[in-house]
Parts: sequence; C-alpha cells; structure tokens
Amino acid sequence: MPRFLVTGSNGQLGQCFRAVAQEFPEQQLIFAQKAEADITVPKSYNSIYQKRPFDGIINCAAYTQVDKAENEPSLAHKINVVGTKNIIDFAQEKALSVIHFSSDYVFDGSSSKPYLEDSIIQPINTYGYSKLQGEKIIKMASCPHIIIRLSWLFSPFGENFVKTILKLSKVKKTIQVINDQHGRPTYGIDLARIVLSNISKPDFFDFNSYNYAMQGTTTWFDFASKILAIKKSTCQIKSCSTEEYPTLAKRPKHSVLDTKRIENHLSLNIPSWEDSLKRCLKRIDNNEKI
Repeated sequence: MPRFLVTGSNGQLGQCFRAVAQEFPEQQLIFAQKAEADITVPKSYNSIYQKRPFDGIINCAAYTQVDKAENEPSLAHKINVVGTKNIIDFAQEKALSVIHFSSDYVFDGSSSKPYLEDSIIQPINTYGYSKLQGEKIIKMASCPHIIIRLSWLFSPFGENFVKTILKLSKVKKTIQVINDQHGRPTYGIDLARIVLSNISKPDFFDFNSYNYAMQGTTTWFDFASKILAIKKSTCQIKSCSTEEYPTLAKRPKHSVLDTKRIENHLSLNIPSWEDSLKRCLKRIDNNEKI
C-alpha cells in the first residue's frame, strides 16, 4: 500500500486531504504536524520517515498571505522557496515522488486568454514571485514530481473568500467586492479527491505540471453574489473596481487557468464552480468534522 506524507496538514488544503482521506483506503496518508515536519528545517521529517517510510510527499505547506507577503518577503521566501528546496532535497535522497501546489499568481494577468501550463510566467507581487521560485526548484528535480497550479482556493476550512463573505454578511448590511478581476475558483475538496484518485497511477507523472480549477470563469463580485444568493442573505453587495479597493499586493486582472491538459490526460469531468460552491456551503452548514 503506497504511503504519502502530507505537509501543512493543518492548513486549508491539508485539511481538505484529511476530510477525504477515508474515501481512499488504498492510499495511506501521514498527516504531519509542523512540529515534526517543518519544511523550513532540512530533514525535519526524517524521524517520521525512519518510523514509517513513505513513498511520496504531498506538499500542502505554503505561505499564502498575499498582502502580508509585501511586508514580510523573507518569511514568504523561507516557506515557499527554502521549504520547497528542503522537500526536494529529501525526496531526491530517498527517491520519493512529490506533489506540489502553486498559484495562478505566477501570472501577471495581462492576457485575455486562459493561461496554459507553459504560458509566460511573470508574477506581479511578492507572493507570486515566491511561488514562481518554488516552481523552478521543483522543475529541476530528478525525482518524480508534479506542480498543480490552482486559483481562488476555497473550502470549508481555514481562511478563504467564501468564509470571509459568510462572516461579513452576518455583521454588515452592505459589503463591497471587486468586479474587474477574473478567475476560476478551485474547491479544495475536489482537488484533494483528484490527487488521491490518481497519485498511484504511473501516467499521473507524465507531465510535470497541471492547472486545476472548477469549470467556469467569474469575478470576485459574482462569486460573492452567488454565495449570498445560495444563503438567502439579506446583506447587500456593491461592486467596485480594483482601483477603488486598494490592497498592499497588486492582483492579476485576468488569471483564468486553462485546465484542458489535466481534463484530457486524466479523463476528468470537472464540475462547475457554482456546483462546487453549493457542496462547500452544505458542508459548512452541516458543520462536518474531519
């Protein structure tokens, strides 16, 4: 039975893997706590490996605070770059496979067309630059590896746009949301299922990178509007431009990912973001525990 170490297991994506792990009894997952698997410390997970040797690493550990990264670039670099190198060094030494997650923010958003895996990369903020540097390290690895780029991640866990809108709608009569940034939301639960369904298949590693997101393009405003509509919230929502809602980090205006490679190669039928959102909100309503 293949065994995989999941780093960042208490983060949003790591918790998604926890939530669906029991659906895949053929995969044995080790959910490591930061104290025993701190990716910024070389070989910190060696003790786990000695006790329970694993065949691969699913790296869910990452620095994801886009705005805060502008004020603490060294920390973003330490986690997203140095941490990634530590994982690759260990994986190459032990001949392990690596699944690594990246972001649509490696693109500048200037293209009107969806971004392919091989499109020109040009991040416009510190967070995106740190994810790009991590990608470069992964791509140079000699061990089996995959980079999965995702965008606008949401789930019942951690901090994300869906949970922020739900919280704001309970305490505010009106909220303002940007209406000129376009992307494809990614449901973390669905992503975890895709990875665990395919990770033991030899052809999963035929490509070194995939884009993954739910079907359909939207804006943050339309995304928020759908959340409030499903919840039948009385909170009012107003649209605004990026210029009217300044943030520390510059965001790409159009970071839509093209997912045809993973759809075709793994024969996937990716659900719409609206369908995934309904399932996510149902999980939150039911207060499902991991």
